[in-house]
Order: sequence, then structure tokens, then C-alpha cells
Amino acid sequence: MSSTAAPRRTRRRGLFGFGWRVATRATRPLTGPLTRAIAPVVAPVAGPIAALTAPVRVPLALATAPLGRATVEIERPLLSLRSLGTDVDAEEFVEDVPAPGDRILVLVPAAGHDESLWQVGRAETGATYAERLQHLLGWTPVHTRLDAGAPTEAGLELAAQLQRLVDAWPVPVRRIVLVAAGDGGLVVRAACSMQMRGRAPWTDLVTEIVGLGVPRYGAEPSRLVTDVGQRLDEQLAGIVVAEPAFLGLRPVVAADVLLVDEQARLRPGAVGSAVGRIVWWRHRRAGAPRAVVDLFPDAESFELTPQGPLTNRRDVHDALLRWLA
Repeated sequence: MSSTAAPRRTRRRGLFGFGWRVATRATRPLTGPLTRAIAPVVAPVAGPIAALTAPVRVPLALATAPLGRATVEIERPLLSLRSLGTDVDAEEFVEDVPAPGDRILVLVPAAGHDESLWQVGRAETGATYAERLQHLLGWTPVHTRLDAGAPTEAGLELAAQLQRLVDAWPVPVRRIVLVAAGDGGLVVRAACSMQMRGRAPWTDLVTEIVGLGVPRYGAEPSRLVTDVGQRLDEQLAGIVVAEPAFLGLRPVVAADVLLVDEQARLRPGAVGSAVGRIVWWRHRRAGAPRAVVDLFPDAESFELTPQGPLTNRRDVHDALLRWLA
């Protein structure tokens, strides 16, 4: 959702500004008593007048909006399936798939991104992860869009979308793999913790979860944690600040979790340890150390040397082909 522009502050300067301030201060003793005197008279008729003029005011507001459009935006979901560059529901997505197979590859980008994120670095490899897995191994890719928001809420939306997708899939689904980038992995974790009802829950079909640069650890919010402190946690130690409800989620899927990241984030480094000692006070709440939760306790970690974004790398391409064969 596009952010609303902040109102600009109006400033009055020069001779006009001086005259305005003088007039305002001179009439201030009169406006207060006058307002209090007429308020009892105006209040009984203000409501009926507003009700009578509402049918006129609403069309007028619509007509005076930019290009005749209403300025109120309908809030879109945090997560949605993507097809042909637009948000679609599960049934529409199935209609757009030319040859759906029995293995589904779900790609969840980092917050604020859509399927275009997986195009970063494509020029060096010649294909995206989804393209290569589709052409060489027969996986059917399912792209998503993710807005910034609570991972638990977005995970609930992802779980519901995947259940509708499996229910509408034209052939029986044999296997599902989720590939997530950045904090999209937190949404995947939440989705895989949802207990789905029905005869064929999608959670029973998940065999692998692959996280690229996904934060490994989480901690509860603290009054002492500033924005700068939170960014240090995320960048130096892979620690995200999350609510207790999210930290307490337990996955219901029996899948292999494979986390791929650079060495500096997967294990403590010299720089991270030094900075951690300096800002250790950020990790204390009410005199006690903050508990750090391993969000993926059964995951297998794979270290990479720093070499640009994780969205398209030859070594990750090769690893995905081995894991998902």
C-alpha cells in the first residue's frame, strides 16, 4: 500500500506574517467567549445539517479528487499469489498455469518485494532458481508478493492461500517446497505452524524449506532496544525482534530446513562479538538477559563466502538442483 504523504507546514513570513500574528492575538480574547456562547445554539442543529448535506458532500469529494478518483484506498493483503505481474487468488493462478505438475515450488520474497526480487543477478547465471528447477526438474513455480507487516498475520494468509491452491490444483500434489528470502522466511515459519483442517492439508506435503539470508534467531522486544540496536542485532547476529506469540510458534510440517547465508551471519565473527560486548546493555531487560530463541532449531546451515545477493548464485543453483531432485 502506498504511504500517505505528510501534510506540509504552511509558513507566513514578512509583513503579512507580522500582521497575521497581531490580528490573531488581538481577536483571541473575543473568539473564546464568542465560541462558548454560540456552541449551545449550533450543537442541536449541527447533526441534522451534516446528515442532510452528506449526499451532496460525498459526490463533491469524489469529483474534486485527483482525476475524479476517490482518495480512499482499499487495504490489500500482506501476502498474495502472483501471476502475469498481478495479484491473483488460487483459482485464477491455476487457470494461468500452462502445464501444472505434481510438485510445487513456492517462492516467498523479502518484505516489500514480489517476483522481481528473484531476477536480481540473473544476467550472471542465465536463469533464476525457479526457471532452472522448472526446466530441469519439472517443478511448477508459484510466486508471491509480500508487504511489510507482522509475520504471523502474513503467515496465516500464506497458509490459507496454499490450502486453496492445493484444493484447486488439477492434479494430485505430491510434494511442496518453500524457498524464502530474508524475512520472508519468518512468514514461511509462521505458515508452517498453522494447523490446517481438511482431508489433504498442504502442510503434509512440504518436504523442504530453503531459507536464503533468513534470520536464525529471535528475541522479545525490550524497552532499551533502539532502532539502531535492532539493526545491529539483525545484521551482525541474525537476531530479529518479534512478539512472544511468534517466537512460541511450533511448525507442524515434517520437512528438512536448509538455511543458506554468509559466514558473518551464520556464526559469530570478531566484529560482531566486539560490537556485541559494547552494546550488551541492549540485551538486558529489567536487569535480566534477554532470551534468544532459535527459530529453526532443526535446520542445517550452509555457509557462503560474501559474494553479492543470494537470489542468483551458481553455488546455490547447484545446491538446489541436488536438494530438490
